Amino acid sequence: MLNNFIFDLDGTIINSSKEVMICFEKAFAQANYPIDKSRLTHNIIGPPLPEIVKLIAPEIDKINLDKVVSNFHQIYDYDENDISEIYAGMYEFLCMLKQSDKRIFMATYKPDFPTQRIVRQFRLDMFDEVYTIDKFGEDITKTQMINMIIDKYGLKREETVMIGDAASDVICAREAGVRGIGVLWGYGEDKSNLINNSDTVVKTVEELEATTCDVITRDINFVVPK
Repeated sequence: MLNNFIFDLDGTIINSSKEVMICFEKAFAQANYPIDKSRLTHNIIGPPLPEIVKLIAPEIDKINLDKVVSNFHQIYDYDENDISEIYAGMYEFLCMLKQSDKRIFMATYKPDFPTQRIVRQFRLDMFDEVYTIDKFGEDITKTQMINMIIDKYGLKREETVMIGDAASDVICAREAGVRGIGVLWGYGEDKSNLINNSDTVVKTVEELEATTCDVITRDINFVVPK
């Protein structure tokens, strides 16, 4: 029985690709660093920010990398006109888990400040706790996040699952001794690594619900908060 659900954010709960690409283009422009705009695709989203910058501009030096990272934070972190979208059915699924007394957590490589902005924007306050890459002042891996969540809340590993759209999500789940479910609606065109490392893969939120929630009572008075 699964009682504890740990979710990735980008590419799993929200589709932020358009927003992120716009902000990266502005960040490079402000740094006066020319780029091949064909590299600005959703396939680069997922790793920590400096790694994404290197995917866009492989030859970038440390000084310009730091400028772009700083510019991106200033643009993205405070963007009140964020055009990201939550994936269809995901909000309802999260609400159902919460109302079914499941424990739900978020583990993301996004920094804390923009993550909290997104939590407010999409009303994602149903999570028991949100773990970000800089939650404790220094970068942590998702394996560490999962282990911290399990230790803090006294969770059973056999009742815990990590859900994400990147191979790193399910690989970290395996390293932490929990199940990993790969979702196929997120970023990246080649999903072979995700598929090969997942305990289960799902194509839709409905399939995710059917895979994980067969024990959830269907008779609860399920209400989506307004």
